[in-house]
Amino acid sequence: MLVEFFNSRKNKLVLAVVLFVVMIVLAFFYRMSLVKDKALIKEFSTNEVKILSSDELKKILPVKIDSIASLFGIKKEWISDVNKVEVAKPVKGKTGKKTELKTDKKTKPVVNDALWFAKNIQIPKDVSTAEVNLEIKSSLFEYDFDCTANEDPKSGNLMINIFNKKDSSNKTLAYVNLEFSDKIKRDAADVCLILNNVENIPLPQLEKMLLLPDKFSVVLPDMVSRIDAQTVVMDTKRDYVLFLDIGTEDDLLSEFKKEMSPKELRSKVRSTCYEYDKASAVIILNPKKIHPMETDLLMEFSKYNLKAYKDTILIKFASEEKSGKKVNIFFSDIQNRSQKGAKSMVYLVDFNNDDINYFRNESYKLKRKGFKFYNFTEIMKKRAKSPEPEIKPEITG
Repeated sequence: MLVEFFNSRKNKLVLAVVLFVVMIVLAFFYRMSLVKDKALIKEFSTNEVKILSSDELKKILPVKIDSIASLFGIKKEWISDVNKVEVAKPVKGKTGKKTELKTDKKTKPVVNDALWFAKNIQIPKDVSTAEVNLEIKSSLFEYDFDCTANEDPKSGNLMINIFNKKDSSNKTLAYVNLEFSDKIKRDAADVCLILNNVENIPLPQLEKMLLLPDKFSVVLPDMVSRIDAQTVVMDTKRDYVLFLDIGTEDDLLSEFKKEMSPKELRSKVRSTCYEYDKASAVIILNPKKIHPMETDLLMEFSKYNLKAYKDTILIKFASEEKSGKKVNIFFSDIQNRSQKGAKSMVYLVDFNNDDINYFRNESYKLKRKGFKFYNFTEIMKKRAKSPEPEIKPEITG
């Protein structure tokens, strides 16, 4: 039977086609494996070691250390050169487990011409020495250098000894001493993001966004026309605020109208507080500057657990740029305000799903400078403990 099968012309043709298909499949998988191998080789070769002379390294490494310090919000005036002073050596403590950095106070510091440089960097109490050390260590890698760190268990100060990896003795060529000081503070601030117009985000994306662990608040979508988006906000238990408008009879979308009787106003406030008792706050929008009603509303809401604020509490950020560029402009705005003395900022922003993803990936750059992010409930609790002057309404972007 088998012989007859192979002797048949038709069967021979079928067999040839099958073998040809098998060869194509095998060739495809082989080429795919080559592509993966090339990608892997490329990935491991991205951080190539830079071969530089000693004179070049002596100039580059100190500047590199200063730039790393700036990433953590450390100012230039907190960095001092301590040239040619011998490195303090770690000495075992009484327990034998911990090490302390000790120098002989009776003798003068020993001049060490072998040192390339020595820096003393004062840092605020909220800086993580472990993170600074990790950043320095990572930066030294590209120059084929490395470092070891010794912590003073009493003060928490960190001595970082830098050496050439090619030197088997790990001889210290430079050192950086990170010294805590309670007399200095970074230009950083507490920041709250309130996302506006979240009803414009597709519901599946909105739900995933609101379930993220990041701290931010949202404006509850319109209470009538977008009940679906409102339900998503409430179901995810995301911190939210209510926007309530003051207007006139001509303003159909205004919740509170100038012509309202005191009784109607009180009833509306009471029903809002009971229906939205999980809201973190009410923010009153008063575009027509009807101040008497605004004052009445603030007074009436103060009788309930739901607090109300003027919209002057908000910094309104707007930008026509797309994701990355828009968020970078936003970061710059935060830093600029902080440098001018702002310590607590509540931003109203229009961020979509892409904006939030970019924000999540890049916000660590602000966090390591000392900036902290909160939702609206949290930041208002902090403000209550250390109140600041009321912020004037601004639009930036």
